[in-house]
Amino acid sequence: MKIFKNLSLILLSNLFCLSLSASPSVSVADSAYNAGDYLKAIEEYNAVAEEYGVSAPLLFNLGNAYLQQDDYGNAMLCYQKAKKLDPSNKHINRNLTYLSGKVEDANKAEQKGKRKKVTVDTPNFFQSIHTSVAENTSSNVWAGWAAATFLLFAGCVCLYLFNSNVLMRKTGFFGGFILLGISIICLVCAYSGAAAAENHDYGVILTFKTPLLTEPNKVSDKDKNEGILTRGTKIRIISEETDAEGNVNWYKVRLNSDYIGWVPAKDIGVI
Repeated sequence: MKIFKNLSLILLSNLFCLSLSASPSVSVADSAYNAGDYLKAIEEYNAVAEEYGVSAPLLFNLGNAYLQQDDYGNAMLCYQKAKKLDPSNKHINRNLTYLSGKVEDANKAEQKGKRKKVTVDTPNFFQSIHTSVAENTSSNVWAGWAAATFLLFAGCVCLYLFNSNVLMRKTGFFGGFILLGISIICLVCAYSGAAAAENHDYGVILTFKTPLLTEPNKVSDKDKNEGILTRGTKIRIISEETDAEGNVNWYKVRLNSDYIGWVPAKDIGVI
């Protein structure tokens, strides 16, 4: 893990709210992490999350602790949840890129001579735009731009209504239309970002090796699977199977066209 220590193994506890920063559990977790006691750090960070709720810095620190324990599944789950809360955070994205590479290498090793693609399908143009708008930019950022452009629009309206200069009135008229259009677009983007943050259609494989079964079974049948995915793999949840009480027992998941199948719910961490 020496290579990873050259990346973003920094603690972001200083970004917590004041009440969370004052919590003894946070300082204990930070101290345990810095001392190399990652199991203790994981325990304390989880205790803070249970008591105060999660934040991007907390999830980032927890992901780092899991990664130091080579627990790619929980590390990826924490990083993905942290990215939802703070999509543009460079430290989170850097560690996600690093860990994704490690998971991809592990999945390639599991192919055992097969030539299957182990990455997600290449998105089309519209999917790329949606990802950039909804997943890589916070809805709060878009909302801020919407508010700013609307205020400028209001200024243009005043310029048009209360200025006698023809050129200034034209500027206010046409500028107002443009700014109103930009404000509406930003509002739509903010809505898309908020919807993406509430979307739980993706998950992470948590178990060391998980076969994708052609049918949901209680016992894994190695002769009837569509391949094996290693822990840390991000997959899309297509459908689910529940019991009589409404509890989810199985998820049908997809990585790409080569990897589609059913996995037990206990093997998946929903993002």
